[in-house]
Amino acid sequence: MKKDINSIDRNMSCYGNVDEENVKWYLPYEAPLRLSGFAFFQEDGVYRRLPLRTKDLFEKVNPNLNFLCENTAGGQIAFRTNSTRILLKAEIKNKHNMVNMTAVGQSGFDCYIGRNGERLKFYGITRFDIEKTRYICEVVSQLPADEMRDVLLNFPLYEGVDYVAIGLDKDAEVLEPKPFEDPGKIVFYGTSITQGGCASRPGMAYTNILSRWLNRECINMGFSANGLGEPEMAQVITEIKDVSLVVLDYEANAATTGRLERTLEGFIDIIRNKYPDVPILVLSRVPYLTECYDGEIRKKRDGYRRFQENVVNKRQQDGDRNIYFYNGHNLWDEDFDEYTVDFIHPTDLGFWKMAEGLYDVIRKILVK
Repeated sequence: MKKDINSIDRNMSCYGNVDEENVKWYLPYEAPLRLSGFAFFQEDGVYRRLPLRTKDLFEKVNPNLNFLCENTAGGQIAFRTNSTRILLKAEIKNKHNMVNMTAVGQSGFDCYIGRNGERLKFYGITRFDIEKTRYICEVVSQLPADEMRDVLLNFPLYEGVDYVAIGLDKDAEVLEPKPFEDPGKIVFYGTSITQGGCASRPGMAYTNILSRWLNRECINMGFSANGLGEPEMAQVITEIKDVSLVVLDYEANAATTGRLERTLEGFIDIIRNKYPDVPILVLSRVPYLTECYDGEIRKKRDGYRRFQENVVNKRQQDGDRNIYFYNGHNLWDEDFDEYTVDFIHPTDLGFWKMAEGLYDVIRKILVK
């Protein structure tokens, strides 16, 4: 008999069949559950990061965005319950196929739980058969039934979700989650790193970490290899309601093609025309290992940073007091070579360092 790791170590398997007896299923967008992270869900009713009405437009401007916007990075489900179990049933668009990212990071959900307002703690993942696009998992089990808990589930970072439902004990109490600290949304626009590549699980993307720490809704507009600064994308951002901060983190995709210099000022203008007082944070990218060995690459990278900083400085001098620049190189220290999975995309450690560095920066901006 041929063996594999699943038959030897149960912790590496998808655990097999799930007992659905005495389980009641809830949809994420129906009260008392709260669905967040999808700015246009009320308009379209689908787990999509760009509005359906822009589909023809982006087919002309950049058709890759119509695929990438169905990746559900930043989506969250929150509620409170005393259920002893948390199940999840999902239908995803494609099978796991990324070599530098785990199946649960690309295509699965993870779960955080807290009590009495404490910081949420990681509690479980969806363990599913990666050969299938439909799965049902027991994410958490054997919880005490005599206490209410805050529950947060994060959507996949790199796969589309057609359907998801949450299963809880049939007789469990289910309540609305603790409200966000503020109704204003933080919008992150950028690249694969913004999207969450290559966190081991969804909750470790830096935007999701910040969402938990700040208790704010974050809208993830990171598009893998396609953070190119199109004015049409800036226009979409202006259509998001209740924006409290816009973070522009797209140097890594746009700089080497000259798009950063061509688009940044116009991108900011479009946002400013709609939101004259909403803070904008321009974030240069984290370092790449190649900069340590290639002086020309390092010189170019320094030039891109200076360009972004100069744009912000000029606008500040012209009277814009709500625009800021942060040097992304400062988010990592000299050991940054250990913070990526492939010299570019952060591991969980890399994302944690990014969130740590940005937490105080964003918090100070939001309280001004």
